[in-house]
This record gives sequence, C-alpha cells and structure tokens, in this order.
Amino acid sequence: MAFNVFFFSDESMHNVYVSGGEHDFIGQLAQMIYSTIISQILQIFINYLTMTDISYYQIKELKKDNNINKTKTLSIMKCIKNKIIVFYSFTFILFLFFWYLISAFCSVYKNTQRIFITDSITSFIMGLLYPFIIYLIPSGLRFISLKSKQNKNLKILYSLSDKIPFF
Repeated sequence: MAFNVFFFSDESMHNVYVSGGEHDFIGQLAQMIYSTIISQILQIFINYLTMTDISYYQIKELKKDNNINKTKTLSIMKCIKNKIIVFYSFTFILFLFFWYLISAFCSVYKNTQRIFITDSITSFIMGLLYPFIIYLIPSGLRFISLKSKQNKNLKILYSLSDKIPFF
C-alpha cells in the first residue's frame, strides 16, 4: 500500500478530478506494476536478513566433524543475532514510516481512498501471481528439455531453466 502512495502524482490526482472520481484502471496499471516491482525488491532484501540457514548448516557441520570450535560457533551465532536485530529494527522503522505515510495520504486525499485501496488490492494480487509466471517459465523449459531425448542440444534449455528462478 505504501508504494502505491508514492506513485500518486499531481497528474494522477488531476485525472481523478477530471474523470469525476472514476477509476481509470488502464491508466493506473503502470503505477501498480511499478509498486509491485519495488515492493518485491524490498522483500528480497528483507528475505536476505532473515535467511540464517547457511549459518545453521555451518554450525551443524562443525558439530559433525567433532571439532567444536567455540569461537567459530560464537561468531556464527553473533552474525545470526546481528541479522535478526537489523531485521526487526529495519522492519519496525519501515512499518512506522509506512503507517504514517498511508495515514497522511488518506487524511489529505479523502476522495481518492477508494481508488487507492483498489490499486493496493490489485498490486497485492499481482504480487501473488507473478511467482507463478516466473516459475512456470523455467519448469516449462525443463519439461521440454527432459521430454526430448533425441536432441542433445536441449541441454542449454535445461541449464537456462536452472538460472531463471533467481528470486
């Protein structure tokens, strides 16, 4: 919702005024796509802060080797602790800022609240649907490359399907 606020410009407000408060879905589609892309990029950063599985496997590997190096384990635990502290601090500050931004926007522009909520719901739905599209392409390429046994040149499709889902 917060990124949709950023894309409500003077021109889009003027278009709402000229249209008599009617929602121009096609005109707002680009703004909804931009807000979805930016929120997904932010989500990748936040996911990076919460991913501690590599550190967990490093600790597990140290215990498996019966070479329990306490300083190495403590440094890994400290790294996990720092990532979690940064995650919660960053998320809390970001949510406070977004709460204030959305509250101020909705209180100032009362006539655009319906359009704002419609755009936000549409952006949310697009954010839920785009992973299906992104992961449908590599699975289709992988299916085609595995189904065709006579052509060895389709190994390129298989390796390409392995590179596409980078999110």
